[in-house]
Order: sequence, then structure tokens, then C-alpha cells
Amino acid sequence: MDTNIAAWMIAGGPQITLHATERDRDQLHALRESQHAAAPARIGLVERLRSFARPQMTAPDAACCAA
Repeated sequence: MDTNIAAWMIAGGPQITLHATERDRDQLHALRESQHAAAPARIGLVERLRSFARPQMTAPDAACCAA
């Protein structure tokens, strides 16, 4: 058997895609790209662990400072 035919059969044979299906797929990709662009930069695992080890900086209390 020809390898191209075998690969075609493994992939599922003939597949008819509808315009509505293509449009839905394109809209889903656009939505995911817009969400990814709007999301803030992700903090890595190492930075998260370092933030736990750092002492927490608190704002000075205005009542106790003699500024």
C-alpha cells in the first residue's frame, strides 16, 4: 500500500469542512489571541517562590511617623 494513502486513511479520509465551521474556528482563534494579548505577563514559578521568601514591604503608618 502506498504510504500517502495509508497516511490519508489514518488521518480520517475525506473531510468536508463547512464555511460555518471554518468561521467558528477563526473566531475562536481570534478570541484566544485577544485574551492572550490583554492578559498581564505571567509570573514564573521562580519569581513566585522568591516573593514568598522576601520580607513583605508595608506602607509606613502615618500616625507613628514624625514626618
